[in-house]
Amino acid sequence: MKKIIVTLLILSFNLTFSQDYFEGKNLYCKSENPEAMKLFNLGIETLYLNKSLAPKYLKITSNIFFKAYKTDTTFCDAIFFTGYALRLLNDEKVIACYIMADSLSKKALEFKINLASEGLRLGQDKSLNIARKKYNEIITLFPENPEGYYGFALTSPIFGDVDKGLENINIAIEKYKLSNPKLKDEVIFLKGVLLSQNKKYDEGLEYLEKCYSTYKKDENFKIHYSLCLLKVSEIKNDQKMRQKAFKFYEQIENKQQISEDIKSELKF
Repeated sequence: MKKIIVTLLILSFNLTFSQDYFEGKNLYCKSENPEAMKLFNLGIETLYLNKSLAPKYLKITSNIFFKAYKTDTTFCDAIFFTGYALRLLNDEKVIACYIMADSLSKKALEFKINLASEGLRLGQDKSLNIARKKYNEIITLFPENPEGYYGFALTSPIFGDVDKGLENINIAIEKYKLSNPKLKDEVIFLKGVLLSQNKKYDEGLEYLEKCYSTYKKDENFKIHYSLCLLKVSEIKNDQKMRQKAFKFYEQIENKQQISEDIKSELKF
């Protein structure tokens, strides 16, 4: 599995639930067990009271949610909130909780999005496979939602299918135009990266220029912008463009993490 610097172009890292959900309303698997609901509501109250997100209180909150889940093991929302509290603590057990919530609910879009995001954040082979699987499930179960296509595209440099990634980012762009036009720069950035990795350097440069002001300090941007500038400069025999490509290459702080296939192309 290929590794790249992941500067999290991950739209779905931000939890996608409504405010109502975080107030304990509109639950996916509301428990019929009064004790489980009492514990769950106490967990919600504790979460809201803990404005400072102090680790000690977050641990207490996660334990309350987990106790609600243990009281009723069909209560997917309780195990999800257990994971959410653990996520705020950067606890590695969060992914296990998200997996359980997703398996109990089956078709909760938000559970799949957040599980996929956690898999990407961990960046291990097993968790990356989980992320790709969940993005594929989102595409299948929620074809009108752009995040499945975006997630597939985001993981395509890792899995080595950047051609399919480019197909999926094009679908995502069209769907984001309808659902969330504010995400324009993020999807344009990813398309520029995928065009670059598909060796479509001229088009890649065009897309990266569109989001230059937003991402010019980002490591992934510097890598792919430098690569596109270099390759286009070779075609046009443009020394100024070549110098600009080298300038951005020199600004890359983590050159040792550049993937080997890109590194082999960045020859000055």
